[in-house]
Amino acid sequence: MTNKELAAVQNNAPALTEQKLNEFLDISGVGRGLAADKRRQFVEIAQAYGLNPFKREIYCVGYGGQTSIITGYEVYIKRAERTGKLDGWNVEVKGSGNEMTATITIYRNDWKQPFKHEVYFEEAANRTKDGELNAVWKKMPRFMLKKVAIAQGFRLCFSDELGGMPYTNDELGIEEKKQAEAKPAADNHAGALEAEAVEILELPNDVLGALAQAQTKAQLKQICLDVAKSMGDVYKDALREYYRKHAAALGA
Repeated sequence: MTNKELAAVQNNAPALTEQKLNEFLDISGVGRGLAADKRRQFVEIAQAYGLNPFKREIYCVGYGGQTSIITGYEVYIKRAERTGKLDGWNVEVKGSGNEMTATITIYRNDWKQPFKHEVYFEEAANRTKDGELNAVWKKMPRFMLKKVAIAQGFRLCFSDELGGMPYTNDELGIEEKKQAEAKPAADNHAGALEAEAVEILELPNDVLGALAQAQTKAQLKQICLDVAKSMGDVYKDALREYYRKHAAALGA
């Protein structure tokens, strides 16, 4: 059985063809701004690990000639469960501010000792180009640090199954975040929306995709309202600012 066939079995779905994956890139609007080699990289990673972009298991953000391929931390947990070796896990957060740490403990039924991994807020927190915490890390520091600990911990503990998979958007470094601020190509409006959404909102991938698909002011407004309603006030200010910045570029 090839790696692609194995990944498809683990994902409980037919292997995604190159045509289908390219269709996703075109539909999402990102494909127009991707160089041929970057498009091929996305397709190969999705096929190698059986990551379904239609389920938001893998996500591609194109901006200013740069590309970031990311996945959600939930994918790591699901893949670990499918191995049949996961026997429980937990995350403990201690301290506050820059001294905050998150420690994940993962139990495997084929290991005698539990696996532990510690993440430091000072090293993991996403910051703007001015060194300030971005909006979501400022409002939900404990939750965001836990997400990073989960992603890193599962990737290390299940290295055979998860090693080499795309990082989560919460793990992107400052330099990669700076690239998202570069002016995007004029014909890649959807890609520009996705890139800025990653920087400003840190929303789940399905929400980022929905924002990128808005073709009119009314659509964008309704998406923002739906997100604010479902996810609470924590994103209200960021959504309002996002709408203010991008509504003018959309049709009525």
